[in-house]
Amino acid sequence: MKIPSISEITSKAQNAILRFPLTLLWAVGGTTFFIKIMETSSYDYFNKHNDELLTLILGLSWLIGIQFFIEQFKKPKRWQWLKLLVLALLGLFYWYLPAIHHYEDSPLYIARFFLYLIAGHLFILFAPFILKWDKNAYWNYLKNTSIAIIRSLFYSGILYLGLILALAAIGALFEVHIKSRRYGQLFIFCLGIVNTWIYLSDFPKNIFKETTIYFEKTLEVLVKFILIPLVILYILILYAYSGKIIIEWELPKGWVSYLVIALSFLGYIIQIIINPVQKELKSWTINKFYPWFYILLIPLNILLFIAILRRVSDYGITENRYFVLAIALWNVGIILYLLLSTKKALKVLPISLFIIALLSSVGFWGAFSVSKESQVRQFNDIFTSVKNKNNVATNDEMERLHDIMNYLEKRKKVSSLNNITKLNLESFRDTPIDQDYETAWLNTEKIWDSIAFKIDAKTIPEDEYDTYYYLYSSDLKNTYTSINDFDSFTYLSFYMNSEKRFQMDSLYLELYPENQSLKIYFAKDNTVALEIPLTEKLTELSKYGNNLNKAPITDLTVEITATALSCKLIFSELSFRKTEEGIVLQNIDAFLFLKQN
Repeated sequence: MKIPSISEITSKAQNAILRFPLTLLWAVGGTTFFIKIMETSSYDYFNKHNDELLTLILGLSWLIGIQFFIEQFKKPKRWQWLKLLVLALLGLFYWYLPAIHHYEDSPLYIARFFLYLIAGHLFILFAPFILKWDKNAYWNYLKNTSIAIIRSLFYSGILYLGLILALAAIGALFEVHIKSRRYGQLFIFCLGIVNTWIYLSDFPKNIFKETTIYFEKTLEVLVKFILIPLVILYILILYAYSGKIIIEWELPKGWVSYLVIALSFLGYIIQIIINPVQKELKSWTINKFYPWFYILLIPLNILLFIAILRRVSDYGITENRYFVLAIALWNVGIILYLLLSTKKALKVLPISLFIIALLSSVGFWGAFSVSKESQVRQFNDIFTSVKNKNNVATNDEMERLHDIMNYLEKRKKVSSLNNITKLNLESFRDTPIDQDYETAWLNTEKIWDSIAFKIDAKTIPEDEYDTYYYLYSSDLKNTYTSINDFDSFTYLSFYMNSEKRFQMDSLYLELYPENQSLKIYFAKDNTVALEIPLTEKLTELSKYGNNLNKAPITDLTVEITATALSCKLIFSELSFRKTEEGIVLQNIDAFLFLKQN
């Protein structure tokens, strides 16, 4: 890699400003905004400014790509309006994003963001070649793109390392307190401004004039001794696995789909690298890579389709399976194109992936609509089957109904099941803290109680995973309890690895996790004054499901009267799990009221 001089760097930086003014303004503005909110906000700035940050990140690749596309026209000034179109679409995306803080609660939005982000980066890979095609120019374009990315990351990384070491030196030598957020702000500055500026300044403008191929020896070594041997290794593994499933006569595992797709992409990368010089190099493996790699891929793609279609048949289509199936179909199309086409324009690879990313994000044919409809059909089939069996479901059927309902609820589409269940499922949301839609959860226990479904006990496996139950104190902060009938009050807190004894003047309390009980002793003679059994209460609470915040305060209360003492115990935090052996306590926080009789 040639190291440029200072004057060359300055000249390239100035040219980048003139060539990419809008892109650099976007990068500088976005970076400044990010640095500002890191300064003025607490550590949850990612959640508070999701909409702005996602839009700013998304816009960078699209603005770079549209500039590369415009530059290929004879009169590029006439096409500057395309930049305004990109800005309008980015504004539309920002408007589309909901005002929520946690996108993990609404995965469709973050999924669409990644689809458009991937599409933007793919757009850069073919933008100058939409209207023209030159094999050698395209190879040099991809090479220059890769070099520009590596060089910009290297330079900005070195600058960031130097700056944080300088800050550390200032803090150590001058005893100056430097806020930890400064290091994050420097990282954003180096990545958002420095990295982008170096990348744009390092990219040649006259793309179609660069048609001379310089295939460095390092690339030949990389392909010949690293990448192709890896491809051969993966092919051997997959063919060996194919032989195994044929001999044992079993269906392939779903995971094999990802391996076949990864192998295909690795092969396409090799094909792009060697494409202009494949016949000239004196290497048997490189010379024979085409067409043998693609011929060997055909049986493996049959394996891929069997694996993914098996999962679709059993569990319906989800977004992940939709994309795997779409990539599998794309893979077959690319293999046939490369084997049968005489032109073999490799720009077809990023263009076709670009189209898939955009088309799958919208419409009734898109990943989200198809997945929703598939899961609703799955739910309807299972629900109808259980209804026909007098509302008795197998454990697997109930788990599938739970999974589908939770899947649709997470995507705010659970109302799609109203016609099937004959219930208004959205009315079964519990909001114990406030009425914020984000914090609500779907109370599936109440739903199944309303539907009156029961599980056939014979279908529950003996090795069923442990079930965990938990209660958070934050939901009890506004509760009220009278203390008029008691003499004393204390707050108890026991954890799995903490001290199990609690001293209270003339009394002391001890927790016995092995038999789920609390005992209160008289300190003077160590005799039991009162025992609070917990097993029955914990078993009763488990009917509310894993989240015990759904339980009313009356069910979180234990009252015991003995000869010497009376007590009331109100759980504020609680976690336990049910195993084959019984209930295992993990922690108890509770209010304890006592009265001597």
